[in-house]
Formats: sequence, structure tokens, C-alpha cells
Amino acid sequence: MFPTTITQSQYERDWQPKGWKLLIIGPTATWREEWGIWEAIRDIVQNCLDEAERYYYGYDKNGLWIADEGKGLAIADFLLGPPKLKPDWARGKYGEGMKIASLTLLRQGYPIHVEAAGREIHVVFLEQEINGRVKTLAALWKGDGIQKGTKFHIIGYRGPAFQDNFAVNLRRDLILAEVPSPVTQPKERYNQLFKAQGGAASPDGGIIYCRDIFLQGINSPFSYNLWGFELAPDRHGPKRESDMWEDAGRLWAGITNVSLLAEFISMMVDPPLKRTAESDHVSMQWMGVNPVRKKRYSDIMVENRDLCRQAWAKVKGNDAVIATADYLTPMVTHLEYRSVGVQWSVRGALESVITTDAELIEEMGERLREANDVPDKDLTPRQLAHLKLARSLASTFSQVGFIKASIIPPASDMVARTAGVYEFDTATIKIHTEELDTGEHTVGVMVHELGHHVAYQRTKSKEKAGDLTKDHADAMELVAGRIFHSLAEGQYDDILEDVIW
Repeated sequence: MFPTTITQSQYERDWQPKGWKLLIIGPTATWREEWGIWEAIRDIVQNCLDEAERYYYGYDKNGLWIADEGKGLAIADFLLGPPKLKPDWARGKYGEGMKIASLTLLRQGYPIHVEAAGREIHVVFLEQEINGRVKTLAALWKGDGIQKGTKFHIIGYRGPAFQDNFAVNLRRDLILAEVPSPVTQPKERYNQLFKAQGGAASPDGGIIYCRDIFLQGINSPFSYNLWGFELAPDRHGPKRESDMWEDAGRLWAGITNVSLLAEFISMMVDPPLKRTAESDHVSMQWMGVNPVRKKRYSDIMVENRDLCRQAWAKVKGNDAVIATADYLTPMVTHLEYRSVGVQWSVRGALESVITTDAELIEEMGERLREANDVPDKDLTPRQLAHLKLARSLASTFSQVGFIKASIIPPASDMVARTAGVYEFDTATIKIHTEELDTGEHTVGVMVHELGHHVAYQRTKSKEKAGDLTKDHADAMELVAGRIFHSLAEGQYDDILEDVIW
């Protein structure tokens, strides 16, 4: 009743007289030997989902059945390379999965019986004499079957149905986030983020589903159902690995939950606080345009900047900025911030929403340009005496510009007060009026700012002469030594009479 193999003579004797027609599909029994039961069931379910967006399964006396309520299979659908390939949005694109699935199950010894709207089909091996005995895939069919949909019966099989390998079967409460994917036909599809379930399919934790179907396990606290990348023809992996992780980037770019974004950031800082598959692979470099909102995914992320910054602060604190260049780190430290590295594959996107070291320093420059100079006549006698000391100290060094008293705003949110400023373009030094209240503070500011001047004269590089660089530190040591030497020689004696230490 349910054959796995027939010969041409058996067909002509036992089947043809009863109205069964023979369709020779083509591939031999040795084709795609790497496929197993899972791959076969996967592609049967895939056809159901493409046909009707859902499927049913169960067991009866004959074995496992898988069914849908679509329009039903046409016999032409069993041709290898059917008259019309499925469109790009379909789960199955190449029109061969169901045939390979049938071949695989027959090879495992399970007869295939298909009932569809208006027809009944037995998929079999046709054994032929071609340089020995060769089995090729074929189908016996006739007009009969069920009224609606398709029911695919694996005769004698009572093993697992792999229901956990299909995202359509996951509980809705496991979905953490949904973001529109690039696929909008025949309906809008969403990339989904799930709580990782682990288990046999992925002992490391997470799973990547491609268009509702298990693709691979990953080391992650999350599982993904992604639609915006193409599979290789054998469905064992993406056509390009980078496309899959770019699609995961599209998902993260649209997430608005601060706690989830914090977990993402913890995986993407360098070094990661949690090293996962995402740490090494997720990319936000070429995400493209969201087809629903008609905006670039990167721009959508910018719209959620405040949420991203909350997540960043939750993970790294309010004093952390993204590191873009090593030479900026000393200046960042001077501003009482910390430079934090992020993975290069997401750095551009994160830089658009999180402050970088370069932006912090640019902001410092804007703040310091708001400094208000104080004329000598408006200073107290004590401040004026100390300003004269500062000018005398500066005279020991060549090419120093003006030495001014000033009301200087804090250089950053983390700095309580900015004691002094060196302007590289004019070689001007500005001292905060409060620092001029004591000689000790005045000398300290001058050693620091003259250090910038000397380092810049030596290197002609603002970067090398920046705060707390090696060149700046070396220059401050030279400045302190020269001031002490001049002091020992009595160069400042007439000024020191009015200095209050």
C-alpha cells in the first residue's frame, strides 16, 4: 500500500491500470546524502509555512503527518526546478527542498504519502537498469485526495517532529522585541528577539531562526528570528555570514527597551563584559533602509539616542565615552572621563548616539571659548600680585603670549573647576581668578600651562602637547626645574614680597 521502491514493470502491472500516473522527478537515491530526518521535516514544514503561514502536525497509526490549509500542491510542484521559482520573500526559494526531503525519507526507509486538494501522491524510488540498478526519485499520482490543503505523511516514522525548531511554535511571551525587517511581501515581516531557551538544539543558549526555521545554535542569552538575509541553496547556512549578522544589527538598531540595549552594549564593548556570538559578529555597517518607515536603520537608532545613552550609562556609567583614538585618552582622563572601546563592527552606529572622546574634547573647546577675561583693574590686590608673578614666570620662556586672569567655565560636566587654559594658536595662558588667590595655586597652574607651551614648541603637535601626554609631562618637569633655578638665583625676589602662599 505504501511502497518505497517500484520498477517500471511493477508500475505498469499494479498501478497504471488503477489510474495512477508516473512522474519521474530525477535525482538518484545518493543525492544530498548529508541530509537527515531534521532537514527533511524542516523543508516539509517550510512549504506549509510558505503556503499558509502555519502548519499542523500529529501522529496516527501510520506515522507522523504534517499538514497545512493552503490551496494544495500541484503535481508540477514535484518537478525538480519547477516552472516558476518561489519569490525572494519566500522561506524556500529554489524549488527543490520538498523533493530532497522526500528522497531523504525514502532513503531512511520511510514511505511518503501526500494528500492534496484534488490529488493523491506516493513519492517513490523508481528502480531502473542503467549500468546496474539505479534508483531515481519519482511520484505516483492521480486525481483524488482531500478537499483542502496538503497533508504530508511519513509512513512508519514516530521520531521527533522538531516542533521547537520553528519560531511559529514559540510562546509569544518569549518575544522581547520586534523590528520591521527589509521583507514586506506578501506581508510585513518582523525580525524578532527572543529569550534564549537552550536545550538540545543549542546547548550554548541561543538560536538563530531564518524566516521562522532553525538555522544554528549560538552562544548568546538571546535567540533571533531574522528575515533580511539570503540562505545558501542547501539551507545549512547563510549565503554570506556577514549578511546574517547585519540583519541582527537591524534588529538591535530598532530596539527601544533600555534594559535590552544595556545587555547589547555589555556584549559590544571592547573587551566585552559578556563575550557572546554577538560580540564577535553583529554588524551595523550596512543596514540599509527600513522599508516601512522609509528611514535608514542607523537614523532610527539616532532617533532613540536618549534611550541608548541611558543604556550606556547603565553599563559603563555617566563618565564613559567611546574611544576613537589612543592619543585622546590622556585628555579624556584629565577631564575626569573614561575612554571605553567598542567592537569595530558597531562603532560607527554607536558613535552616532554615544559621546566619543573626540566629541568630548570638542565640547571642552567650546566651553573654554566662553571664558571671560578679567581686566587687571578689576582684580583684588592679592590676585594682581599673583598675576604679576605668573607673568614673571612666563618671561623665562620664549614665545609665550599674554597671561590673563579669567572666569573659566568647567571644561566638562565631571570637572568642578578649570584652573587654567593654554591657547595653542596664540600661546596665551588664562588663569582662573580663584586660582590667583594664592601663590601656590598660581605657580601650579603656570607649571601645567607652560608645560603645554614648551611641549608644543618642541613637537609642533597639539595632540602630543595635550593634557597628560608624555611630552606634556616631560615639559612640565622642565618648567618646574627652570622656575626653581630662577627662584634660587633670586630672579623673583622683588615680586615675592607681595605673594601670599
